[in-house]
Order: sequence, then C-alpha cells, then structure tokens
Amino acid sequence: MHEYSISSQIWASVSRAAREQGGGRVLSIVLEVGVLNLLEEEQLSFWIGMLAEREGSPNLELKVTTLPGRVRCRQCGEEGEAGMPEGEVDHLVPFIPSCKVCGSHDVIVSGGREIRVVSAEVEKAEAGEGGA
Repeated sequence: MHEYSISSQIWASVSRAAREQGGGRVLSIVLEVGVLNLLEEEQLSFWIGMLAEREGSPNLELKVTTLPGRVRCRQCGEEGEAGMPEGEVDHLVPFIPSCKVCGSHDVIVSGGREIRVVSAEVEKAEAGEGGA
C-alpha cells in the first residue's frame, strides 16, 4: 500500500507550503499522476483526505489528472504512449510497459511516472492563527 506513503509526502509538501505562505486551511489540491505509478486514485484520495482532516483541513477537494505512460522503443524506434494491460492491474505483480507498435518491452520510459502537485487552494489565515 504505497498510496499512504505517497499521500503523506504530498500532504506534507502542500501543508508546509501553505504554512510558509502564511495560509490557513487547505481547501483543494490538484495533482497530476502518471499511470505507470500504478496508484489507486481512490486510495490516494482517501489517505490525503484523512491526513487533511486530521490536520484541520476537512472536506478537502482533490482533483487527480492521470498522465499516460510514454516510451521510446529500442526495437522499432517508435515514440509514443506505452502499451498498458487491459482491465484491472494486479498491483502486486510488476508491470512492464511495452511498445504499442511492435509489442516489445525493450523500451525507455519517458513519461508516466510523474507525481506532481499542480496547485493548491489555501484559505487565508485569520489574524492570530499564527499561519497554521
């Protein structure tokens, strides 16, 4: 369950930035998450929401945009979106991206592993809150 540790890192980064900017409660977070991370969006949302609630930001809105996997094939030279398994992915079994053209797994991954905080909306801290 790596969703919890990643959620913790995301929340720590956003809440630290909010404090440093003198902000109060975090209202929303917009994320971009590469599909090759094999993260369950529902679990990510659950854990970030729990961490936010615990630290005084209940009802946090989370928007997640999934970025496709991108590869360059060493066999045929194709550059483009990675071939992905159909249906549910078993997160316990390692997934190896492939070339959509020739099916080779001999690829260089060029995208799809990102986890990026695009933006966060933070409530202005009230006077006397100390920026927490």
